[in-house]
Amino acid sequence: MLLAIGQTLSPLRTLAEFGNSIEGYQQLMTLPNGLLATYGEIALLLAFLVLQLVVLIAMFRRSPRFKKLFLLQWFAIPVVFLVDVIWISTLIKVSVSQVLAGDALVKPIVSFVVTGIWVAYIYNSVRVRNTFDRAAANAEIATAFQ
Repeated sequence: MLLAIGQTLSPLRTLAEFGNSIEGYQQLMTLPNGLLATYGEIALLLAFLVLQLVVLIAMFRRSPRFKKLFLLQWFAIPVVFLVDVIWISTLIKVSVSQVLAGDALVKPIVSFVVTGIWVAYIYNSVRVRNTFDRAAANAEIATAFQ
């Protein structure tokens, strides 16, 4: 149940990130190459949002692909963060340490760790296996009738 709530809220958190970043985007646009940096970051976040929605749909459909998609989403967290930092740093010609000023690392690290715990649960849980692995569920049913 907690997994479903968290996965359902994850696209909403990404949309909230957009809303919280509007002022920062406006400031970024005034810098040289700021417009390109802003549009690139928005495109990156939209791609991540689409991935989150695909994972959410797979979860609701109880697709056997859900576990792999959830794992892909977990790997995407640091990839999106690193690509974003390098993108912004390169285009506006500032050091990576300036882009990572303050607590910029906290949110992605916490997200990666928490999602990693859920990945471990998904790959080790009998309940998840019975829900999303149709072959495993069918095998259990078949052995129950023997």
